[in-house]
Amino acid sequence: MPINFDFSNRKIILTGATGGMGVRITQAFLDSGAKVFATDIQQSILDSSLPESENLKKVACDLTNIEELRTTMKNALSWLNGCDVLCNIAGYMPIRPPLELTKEDWDPVLGVNLLAPYFCIQETINALKSSGSGRIISFASIAGKMGGIGPNLTYSAAKAGLLAMTFNLARELAKTGVTVNCIMPGPADTGLHFESPPGMLEKAEQSHPMGRLTTPEDVWASVLYLASEESAHINGEGLDVNGGFWTD
Repeated sequence: MPINFDFSNRKIILTGATGGMGVRITQAFLDSGAKVFATDIQQSILDSSLPESENLKKVACDLTNIEELRTTMKNALSWLNGCDVLCNIAGYMPIRPPLELTKEDWDPVLGVNLLAPYFCIQETINALKSSGSGRIISFASIAGKMGGIGPNLTYSAAKAGLLAMTFNLARELAKTGVTVNCIMPGPADTGLHFESPPGMLEKAEQSHPMGRLTTPEDVWASVLYLASEESAHINGEGLDVNGGFWTD
């Protein structure tokens, strides 16, 4: 049975729009009637990865540049005339020896995975409150719960921080009508692991209870449900979408 969502007149801001997850989720929102402001770091990839639509605005933004981020969020609010849903999908996972990290290794990972979601929320929160059914959905990771493996220490720590921020802000905003939740996908071949050692994804697939990696098709409907008005009483959740790869 098809899953049908109606997001007519709903206004979406989405980061990380050109990754495997971002492309599928952007398309799902558009197919459901939403108006979407999509951002990622390269305009050329935004233009080639996403369709042309009067309901879609594609704008490049370096999320580690906080002033550029603030300007982009202001432009998004202006183009949309508000915001009902903020989707923080952007992620960055470099692979480095865990005991040889420098501040320069930490800065971009924390910038994309933790600070950018926070400042996107800060810039959009008034619009989300005004929506009456504002939704904040961030992409964390099972690595934030299990600690990941040594070489992705920075990513795991940043995603653990994003989980904590989600739980904190869910309580802070609970009486405003804005809900704050996380999606935690399992290992997925979506481009995020481009620096991973050879064979890492293959090993994850072989050890997976379902015998396969998580795909965007596994995830998009969960995102749209959390973005819907029907999910109003789901707040402060980290939703595992990993096929049983990690349970707690």
